[in-house]
Amino acid sequence: MPTCENCGEKWTWKQTIKTMFRLVCPYCDKKQYESASSRTRGGVFMLFPVVFLPINAWLEISVGIALIIAIIFVFITFGLYPFILNLSSEEEPYW
Repeated sequence: MPTCENCGEKWTWKQTIKTMFRLVCPYCDKKQYESASSRTRGGVFMLFPVVFLPINAWLEISVGIALIIAIIFVFITFGLYPFILNLSSEEEPYW
């Protein structure tokens, strides 16, 4: 779980999901940023759709089933996001 770099408080899974898009600490109300290493690890989840598309074409899965699988991938990604998120007090470059 992420820990605020400003106050040192560890966020819960629920707090992380609630503040996922704005990343403001629920304890000290300071803006936090996703660390570069965390963004890199999060990018791995973006590979799932890229890998899934050729498999979908090869297995000739219907559009409806493919959509259901994609929605499941989205829920899994959002559910695991708090576990891979690391915070930083300042915005870090990608490299």
